[in-house]
Amino acid sequence: MSFVSFYKKPQPRGYSTRDYLVEDMSPDSPDYFQITEFSDTLGGGRYIIKLKGNGLNLRADSSIDIEVIDANGDNIFAEVNDYVDRFNDYYITIEVYDITARGLAIVYLVGEAVIDLEGNPTPQSTIRDYNVRWSRAVNIIPMERNTSKLIFNDAPLVDIVQVQTPEREFTNSTSLSGSQYLQYTSSVDDYKIISSNFKGYDLDFQSSEDILDVNLQRILLNPLQKPTTINSVNSSLRQVSPEIQNGYRRDLSTRFNTIVKSTSGSIQKDFLGGVFQFFDSSSTPTQFQPALPSNYTVSGSLHDQLKEFTANIVEVLTDTEMRISKPIELTTLNSNVIEGGSTTTQRVKEASNFTASIAYLPSDQEFVTSSTVNMNYLETTFTDVKPIGGDVYRIKTSYRRGTSTGDFKVIYDSVIKPVEYLTDAAFPNQTTYAKRDSDFRLIGHFTNQDIATNYWSYLVETPNAIYPGTVPAINSSSLHESVEISSSLNHAGLFTTQFNQNYNLNQLYTLGFDLTLEPNTEIELYMGSDPLSTNTVTPNASPKAFLKDANLEKTRYGGGFNRFGKFIGRVQNNRGIKKRYGRLEFDFKTDAPGLGSPVFRVKPINFAHTQCSAFVSEVSIKPLAINGFSPNLVQFQIPMNSEIDDIVSISQSLDFKIEYFNYTGEQSEYVTFLNDLTVNVKTEIPSNTCQASIFNFQNFRGSQSGSFTNGYS
Repeated sequence: MSFVSFYKKPQPRGYSTRDYLVEDMSPDSPDYFQITEFSDTLGGGRYIIKLKGNGLNLRADSSIDIEVIDANGDNIFAEVNDYVDRFNDYYITIEVYDITARGLAIVYLVGEAVIDLEGNPTPQSTIRDYNVRWSRAVNIIPMERNTSKLIFNDAPLVDIVQVQTPEREFTNSTSLSGSQYLQYTSSVDDYKIISSNFKGYDLDFQSSEDILDVNLQRILLNPLQKPTTINSVNSSLRQVSPEIQNGYRRDLSTRFNTIVKSTSGSIQKDFLGGVFQFFDSSSTPTQFQPALPSNYTVSGSLHDQLKEFTANIVEVLTDTEMRISKPIELTTLNSNVIEGGSTTTQRVKEASNFTASIAYLPSDQEFVTSSTVNMNYLETTFTDVKPIGGDVYRIKTSYRRGTSTGDFKVIYDSVIKPVEYLTDAAFPNQTTYAKRDSDFRLIGHFTNQDIATNYWSYLVETPNAIYPGTVPAINSSSLHESVEISSSLNHAGLFTTQFNQNYNLNQLYTLGFDLTLEPNTEIELYMGSDPLSTNTVTPNASPKAFLKDANLEKTRYGGGFNRFGKFIGRVQNNRGIKKRYGRLEFDFKTDAPGLGSPVFRVKPINFAHTQCSAFVSEVSIKPLAINGFSPNLVQFQIPMNSEIDDIVSISQSLDFKIEYFNYTGEQSEYVTFLNDLTVNVKTEIPSNTCQASIFNFQNFRGSQSGSFTNGYS
């Protein structure tokens, strides 16, 4: 199977190594390209170079081209757009990915000059070839926010429908004020702190302020704030590993290598985002491994040095392990140095015999739904959100009565959130909903056994049959809030959702989850549109989002296709020890619009071992999101006010105005208008399906011409 990737791989142009008749060394190339906008620093995402072109010195009706070389000497994707704004500026897009090398890159523009730098005509033999080159350095910081202006060439598609859902009422609402934080106090010898190979906050950054992962930065800069799983900017690069076929790994262990271990299994998932410290000045550690060298002593009081130690909890691994943001360090004196000794800092590898205190936010809120009262929402769905420059960070929606000439009224203004596909949103007949960064229960977060039992199926696969098994119990000893997918000799374990999800055509998605594998275990990942059954796949009459791949185990099964769907990737642990992989991500693409579901297949490597298991937690499927790039699919629900309720109830139409903003709050000049829209009613909770609507997309930039010749006039 070919590797599905969002990243575009440009072909080298060779413009950086060739000789040119004209070498333009000016900052903005007034004689040739006439650069009108150029950012000296580029974060992640799409950035714009704007130019007019000097029609006196460049050949009319000629083309230009671009090549960008990063700090490692690799090409960065860039293209000349078929786009001209109202000022007759032309636009070039540069795309910076999270895997793009950080550091200085060089931008090269080439064109066809008819006049050289001395004002003389260029030889006729060179005119119809690229004979002029301009270059300029640009600083690339892939994990910076995208601050570029929002420029659209193609309008996003917007769908608005009315949704009726059961009214929800919180059963326990916990205030997030400082007085409401909970505190856990350990026993002496309950915890142990272990540090190894500490590399600082990040391989690239020197301080927590520079880490632009929204969730992680919130933990590091603002302790005691619950992290979220939406709209994050991942500062850790997507790392490819030979054990992970077709997938990426995001692992905090390269940045935070201090582990707190508990012997009692008292670590809770809610500790994430909390603060770890010693209970008081008398409860600091007294035992250290290894011991200080004989010529070193602790400077001053040991307790005085440690009593102020605090660290943020950046990752909860199991019920016995969690990761904190920094190690313990001691200031020591070297007695071998004369004149009073010399101080040095010693990093503690292991500390024990202390009482720890952990301040943290309480568990997720729970709420129930009414069986008689409904809430009305406007479900707004955006597809094909693909600006040629900038990143859509926030969307503001306004309305007025249809065909009215009055002012628009703001009804919703919010940061966009990628759609989570693994929710119970398609199934309204539920009594309780867990609120973890979602209006609906996240069925891939195994916060309790009911989620695994009611939304997932475990099946046992043999060479001749697939039959139902018992959904595994929630396990936190190997991976916090995980399910154990087990297998045995000649048997594979299958784990899949009981219900399909609706997927869009030609959309890239990311399947993400945390994983721990036992020795000699592999896990395969599929997206399937047919039910798993005995012997063969039973056709599904519903539209299929995913087609079956060729059989991966032809010696084990007959037939030309496998039983499980479209192969996404696999992870293999061929070592003799249990391995924790952290967060894994696998990108995949639909084959058609329709239904499908994830399938996890766990088996012993080569079926040579009698027992093996995979531990999976926090399973998520979302449209692919890369720092700086707008999600192609965005969806949110707008609560309907009384005025809109009245308008809709008598089948009158509405006008909508939708405005787009980047991260800095700068509004795009491109606005979507949906005029005289009669809102249809969808009586079930949304299922990621959208309905087409007629809309008008205005950009207020005058006529759009793709002819570069206009720039010379």
